Order: sequence, then structure tokens, then C-alpha cells
Amino acid sequence: MRLGGGTVTTSGTPETLEEALKRLARGTPTALAGLLHDVESHVLVDGTKVTAHCHCLKLDGNGRPRTEDLVKVIVEHVVDYAIPRSRIREAAEEYPKHGSTQKLVRLASEARSLFTDLDQSGEGGELLLFALAEKILQLPQLICKMSLKTNTRMHVHGADGLHAGVDSSTGKLLLYWGESKIYGDVTSAVRECLASLRPMLAEYSSGQRDLQLLQRHADLDDQALEAALKKYLDPDAEEFNSLEFRGLCLVGFDCDAYPTGPSTTQLTEMVKQIAVSLPTWRGHVSKRITEEELDAFAMHFLFVPFPSADSFRQLLRDQLGLSKSGSATPASVLAATTGAAKLTRERGAPSTSVAQIPQSKSRAPKRKGTAGGPA
Repeated sequence: MRLGGGTVTTSGTPETLEEALKRLARGTPTALAGLLHDVESHVLVDGTKVTAHCHCLKLDGNGRPRTEDLVKVIVEHVVDYAIPRSRIREAAEEYPKHGSTQKLVRLASEARSLFTDLDQSGEGGELLLFALAEKILQLPQLICKMSLKTNTRMHVHGADGLHAGVDSSTGKLLLYWGESKIYGDVTSAVRECLASLRPMLAEYSSGQRDLQLLQRHADLDDQALEAALKKYLDPDAEEFNSLEFRGLCLVGFDCDAYPTGPSTTQLTEMVKQIAVSLPTWRGHVSKRITEEELDAFAMHFLFVPFPSADSFRQLLRDQLGLSKSGSATPASVLAATTGAAKLTRERGAPSTSVAQIPQSKSRAPKRKGTAGGPA
């Protein structure tokens, strides 16, 4: 079967692989419209094959950035992110049969338990990347790597996420290798994100483990679709020559454009300030693409500026129940932290300490950040 013109019968209905994959993506591009504003979308970065997007937080009726609301919604995706589709379906089928949500609730508890409580965890960024990839870009996740963890004190190895699409013009199956970084400083976030992504795209051996995992554990809850996809994951098959690797990057970082509390700031004013910085942010990407020798690879690059990257990480840990006992951070403290971070930047000091910004170019083992710093 050819991707470009062939069909596959999924769930009893003939459809193209492109249609089948889009159907698998959970949510719609407008699902987060109440929380995130599209500052720019599908903008080609000069001199590269990178498509840039920027999504900023919206403000509530009192002019406050909706960080906490976004975190709550993102955490609601833990089951979709961490639990295979077939198990979700099996649990959901119990409700019409017996009128009980017990098994669904059990899956939610299991999903949360898979997240590490390590201070250096970057799993919050991975969860955000998953939600934006499925909802906004309509690229479904192919495998729940979290469910394969044998130790919750460890991070998953390899890509942060593996998503798929089809190139309508070439008919190729597109395998997106995901990588996320939430840092205080945008330059560091871009640098480390692309440094981590490079081996998976440019070094053939680095991605072999993830390809093997996909062949063994891909769970799309549709045997016909899984069989069609696995043909393109087999290096011995002709279809493998129609598999294209692409990048899927998300960087979150501190941004001064947000108000630090209740304000009269209007979203349009804030967006204009953010838009002024976009050419510089894209310039960081262009520079690093060249330095990492990734010019030949297409990718989506998502910029998500925050009032405080540290506050976002802490709020997400609190919502997942990963904070140490009694250490949940109240909103007032987070607001103060955001204000302090902004004041530090206004005075010209770096937004992260030397200890927080990785100095090494080492590719392995893959780092998730330092305590209290990047993730």
C-alpha cells in the first residue's frame, strides 16, 4: 500500500493514512483558544526548513496571565499522554456496561504515578509538547513511552515524544522526534533543545532504539493502521525509504511582556511586545540549526513565553502531586517569584544562574536540567 494514493481500512472504514492519522489526533486546533493566543503560526525561519509558531498566555478579566489555568488543563492530558489507547478504550467501555468510572479513575492515578518527583524533571515540558502537538498541529502520538518506564525515578530515554503525519505533496510518512526545554533564558532553551534533538535526526544509530520501541509497542488501538505504519518502520522494507524524520521542538522561557499581577494591560498590547522579539528568537533557531548541522531537516518549532518558567514548572509539579509534602507553592508566592525574575532581567542580570545554564555540549546522557533550573 502506498501512502500517497492507497487506503487502509481502519475501524471498518476505508481511508487514507493521512486521514487516519489526523483522526487519531486528540482535540482540535481551537481547544486551547481560551488560554493561548497565536502570536504567529507556520512562519518559515529564513535559511532553514523550520516552521516557527509562537503561543503566549492570554490574560483574564483582571489582566493576569492565565498560567495556573493552562497548567490545570495540561495536567488533564496525563491519561492520553501516558496510557496506551487500547487500555483507555477498555476502561471507557466499562462505563456504559456497568455505569462505573472506577477503571478510568484508576488509569488517571496510574498515569500520575508514572511522573518522576525528581527536582530536575523536564516531564512538564514533555506534557505541554504533547498537548500542543496533538491539538494545534494535529500530529498524533504513536507510543506512550511513559508506560514503558520500569523506574519512576528515571526519565524516558531518547525522544521526548514520537508523533506522526503525512506529507500531502510527497506521500511520505513523517516521523516527528519531539524535544522540549523549559528554561529561564530563551537562548539557552533553543541551544539545548536543538543539541538534544540533533543525534536523533542526524546520527542514524541514535534513533534505532526508539524505532524498535515503535515496532514493538506502538498502540493506536487499530490493528490495520498499526500494520500499515510498521511497514515504514522496518529498515528491511521498501516502505522505509518513504519514511522521513522531522523535528518537533518546544521551548518555554521567561518573557518580560507579561504583567506581574492584576493590571490594565490589554492582550493586544502584550502581543505587540512579544512580536517585536520574534525575529530575535527565530534568529537563535537559525543560528543553532546551522551549528548543529540540521539544515536538511524540516521541523516545527514552538515558542511558549511565560511570565516565569520556574513558576510554570512548580505549578505543574503541584498539580501532578509531585511536590514534597507541604511544599505546594501558593499563587501569591509564584506571583512574587515572577515579579522578582522580571526585576532581575530589567536590571540586566541573567535570568538563570551559571549553575542553571548547561555549559557542556555533551549529548549523552540526555540531560533534563539542574535543580531549580532548566528542565
